[in-house]
Amino acid sequence: MPDIASNGARNGTSAHAEDKPDTPVLHVVDSRTGKYHSIPIVRNAINASEFKKLKTPEDPEHPEDQNEQGIRVFDPGYSNTAVSESKVTYIDGLKGTIQYRGYRIEDIVGKKKFIDTAHLLIWGDWPTPEQAQTLHEKLASVPVINESVFKVIQAFPPNASIIGMMIAALSAVQSSQMDRIPAHAAKNLYLGVPKAVDDEIIRLMGTLSMITAAVYCHHIGREFTPPRPELSYIENFLLMMGHVDASTGLPNPQYVDRIERLWVLIADHEMTCSTAAFLQTASSLPDVFSCMISALSALYGPLHGGAIEVAYKNFEEIGTVENVAAKIERVKAGKERLYGYGHRIYRVTDPRFTFISQILDELKEEIARNPILKVAFEVDRVASEDEYFVSRRLRPNADLFAALTYSAMGFPTEFILPLSLLSRTQGFMAHWKEAMSGSARIWRPGQIYTGHLNREME
Repeated sequence: MPDIASNGARNGTSAHAEDKPDTPVLHVVDSRTGKYHSIPIVRNAINASEFKKLKTPEDPEHPEDQNEQGIRVFDPGYSNTAVSESKVTYIDGLKGTIQYRGYRIEDIVGKKKFIDTAHLLIWGDWPTPEQAQTLHEKLASVPVINESVFKVIQAFPPNASIIGMMIAALSAVQSSQMDRIPAHAAKNLYLGVPKAVDDEIIRLMGTLSMITAAVYCHHIGREFTPPRPELSYIENFLLMMGHVDASTGLPNPQYVDRIERLWVLIADHEMTCSTAAFLQTASSLPDVFSCMISALSALYGPLHGGAIEVAYKNFEEIGTVENVAAKIERVKAGKERLYGYGHRIYRVTDPRFTFISQILDELKEEIARNPILKVAFEVDRVASEDEYFVSRRLRPNADLFAALTYSAMGFPTEFILPLSLLSRTQGFMAHWKEAMSGSARIWRPGQIYTGHLNREME
């Protein structure tokens, strides 16, 4: 076996601490062959393709290991794999920080509007007043979804899956303009075509807001109200749903302000499961509606966005404050799970939690009238003082408490996930624009085959 030290530096000298190479490297010796390899470390990451150089002859007894094709990196669930480079959002889960394009959320929430943050995330900088007005006008000018889309939504029973209705409606809109689908047009339409990308971003954001409102109206048996050009994106969303004050016929300004803050706060969260699903689909260069359908489907799962709906229904099952202690004991005994607690990224309190708590403090009157919210806050109180949760750093997920704010403002449990999706759309669009500014490279992860080979037919 070669001496690692004698091969440590690229010029052949010994690799003492004072003789570090210009580019940091990972020293690797393959014990199967005795060969040494140096793999460059860039931004505390190594390129997985470098491992393809670590080859050995084919093993006749295990051809499925594909030794001659180089070492593969086995990483179920992408637990330690970076799949892209991005300038959109930075998260430090150990320190509990989030930054959008280099700006801390502490400096944004309550100081910037939805339209400002959307412009920052998608186009990379804060808008001038003229740019903000232009973006508002473009979003307001997106045509109202046509009758065929309403009919698709209304074909579902009112109590059907809201997510299912939204996916169907997105497909209906997509299918109504086939010239915007690359496979149908038989050419690339978006990669490296920023004007087309920007147009689709506006169309998707405006259309999804209408679809979400139309689904809500169908679900609760209410007439859809067309948007008004003078109202903001969030005001129009509430207007379309009929979520307005009876006296004015307009959205409650306090609710608009709270939703503004929430949607700024949870605009993007880096490479989540749904963002990865969105970008995985985008890598094959379809239209943005196809990508959004993938993201929405991923978000629906109970290990991702769907966990919030599950958590809320768990609160409903607990029923009363008096039943909370028994629920906590069942969780500690491993008999049940407490959804909405713990986060894969954060090892400290989720930095968004403070701002959501502030909004909840403003909704005390609404919370006092809602027995389920009382249960939720009692669960949080007990869990925050219990050693089982404290020692495991199981803190409440910010998305859970965002859901509580929606509930306090009068939205039904089953509509919380669609609200979360709509707030996150600006982040999805930022990642799509970034991806369409890069090069064509389809995401195609590999696998390790563990089944039988060359079996004989009986």
